[in-house]
Amino acid sequence: MARRQKKSVLREPTVAETLVVLAFGWPEERIAIGAIVDQLAERGFGLLILLLSLPTCLPVAPPGLSAIAGFPIALIALQMVAGMPRPWLPKRILRRTIRTDDLRRVVRGGLPVINRFEKVLKPRYAFLTGAAAERLTAVLIAALGVMLASPIPFTNIPLSFAIMFLALGLIEQDGLMTMVGIAAGFSAIVFLIYMTVISWDAVAAWLGPVLGF
Repeated sequence: MARRQKKSVLREPTVAETLVVLAFGWPEERIAIGAIVDQLAERGFGLLILLLSLPTCLPVAPPGLSAIAGFPIALIALQMVAGMPRPWLPKRILRRTIRTDDLRRVVRGGLPVINRFEKVLKPRYAFLTGAAAERLTAVLIAALGVMLASPIPFTNIPLSFAIMFLALGLIEQDGLMTMVGIAAGFSAIVFLIYMTVISWDAVAAWLGPVLGF
């Protein structure tokens, strides 16, 4: 009796696999932002938002990186709200290049976290993953992106993780992860307000004697 041949099932690459192929499969020393957008745009807005949030999730992120990543994240999220079919960035940004080694370092640093989440991510709670819900999620991501660009200390990591959770929820159509991202997002906003008040009080206490009030 002839053995039955197993049918090969084609599946979409995981988030981790897509990022690894992009970073470690690029043959040149530098990669243009436009090339990254082209590679990731097929998977939608979520993967590009995820990649932008990854560097600011790392404790060793260079100072000022949050400001650089925050506004593009907000811009891309607002394009989701507007219903644009694919991400758009100005040509002068698309022409900029980064070192491929830097991209690999970011992907390598974020892979452990992404791999852990991918083991439990799956499509569920469709009421949080439909078109209308995705736009509301994008509004929250845009707000978090703007806040990420603020100079308030110690707030970049909670804001970045909230954005990452929301992006993973969008990519995998996982409503539970979206709920985690929403909870993390509002917690990060509360923490940002708290740190803003503390920072303002510290500045006022320092400047008070100097300015005579």
